[in-house]
Amino acid sequence: MNYFVNVMFSLEIRWRILIILSLSAILSFSLWFSANAVIPQLTDYFNLTNSEKSLLSIIVTIGFIVGALTYAVLNLPDVFKTKNVFAVSAGLGGLTSFIVAFFVESFSLLLLLRFFTGFFLAGVYPPGMKLASSWFQKERGFAVGCMGASLALGSGIPYLFNLTGIPEWRILISFSGLASLISAALVFLFVKDGPYAAGTIKFKIENIKDILSNKNLKLVNYGYFGHMWELYAMWAWIPIFLRESYIQFGSSDNSALFFSFITFLIFLFGSLTTFFGGIFADKFGKVQFNILMLSISGLCSLIIGFTFGTNIIAMIIIALIWGMAAVADSPQYSGLATEVGDKKYMGTAVTIQLAIGFFISIISIKLIPIVVDIISWKYAFSILFLGPLFGIISFLRLRSIKA
Repeated sequence: MNYFVNVMFSLEIRWRILIILSLSAILSFSLWFSANAVIPQLTDYFNLTNSEKSLLSIIVTIGFIVGALTYAVLNLPDVFKTKNVFAVSAGLGGLTSFIVAFFVESFSLLLLLRFFTGFFLAGVYPPGMKLASSWFQKERGFAVGCMGASLALGSGIPYLFNLTGIPEWRILISFSGLASLISAALVFLFVKDGPYAAGTIKFKIENIKDILSNKNLKLVNYGYFGHMWELYAMWAWIPIFLRESYIQFGSSDNSALFFSFITFLIFLFGSLTTFFGGIFADKFGKVQFNILMLSISGLCSLIIGFTFGTNIIAMIIIALIWGMAAVADSPQYSGLATEVGDKKYMGTAVTIQLAIGFFISIISIKLIPIVVDIISWKYAFSILFLGPLFGIISFLRLRSIKA
């Protein structure tokens, strides 16, 4: 422990703060899928249908959209210190999880609190990105990549908690609440704005007309919308797919530990490709890199269903590849938006991109259980292929224009 502390304090302050911010993002974003990770237990406790299971993901997403719009319109990261917005939001998000863990007895109250979980997470990630960027100029892409990777890894942390073998869902959800409270304390005590803090980029509704007239920016957004159609639906439902497939294969005894371990690896590998993906995107071009990732993830969405209940090894391999490809290009969309858009309306453009993208993910998350009920898991994920296909077409058009 002393060695770790000595190493931390020997680093330049910017690297020390980036490490703290990345760790804080991992801890706070463990809130997002904390309920999804204990769906088997929640299903038994509340007698949930497939439709109600989808609501556990959808309601967090709705909360995040409302939160993102609220934070942007009120311009909270500029009205208050950015680190305080992060710390208070992470703290409040952690408190909502503790209320869920120890006081919730109805599914409707659970959904309400999960809405506020998503709402407060909107005050964590964008301010975290802003804080990380404020300490770097030359290595800003690296800093943003670290934060993107932290989001992906943090989203998978609840599945790591499951590996403790603790059966009580309330205790497992409280772990995420505690993690978020720790992240709030770390940011409040050890983080501050850097010397390269960006100026205020406000949300202005009057800029929407200019945004809609920018053809290149529209194509970037179309690519992002296709990406979001796939990503969060995959993240929300791949654990259930793995568990049901494992049971179908005839191995129900350790299904909870199995799906938790593989799901955590999916998020872990995804965080690594998000981190290193920026390096490849800079070398080969963001457009080309995104086309490649969309192609791989789209293919995985088409073929993984054929492994359901038949070939566990193939299913795991495809799931891991899908997890890596589906998220690797995430940070590149905002990077491309800043390249093709006008800085005067970039705050509005990013807010609109974020809100529409997450709204689209709500639709795909809701559709998966409907398709499962109609035609089974074998073909359920194939509808997600429409997202990468749309994204590929958009980016091919963008590439031809830029050429």
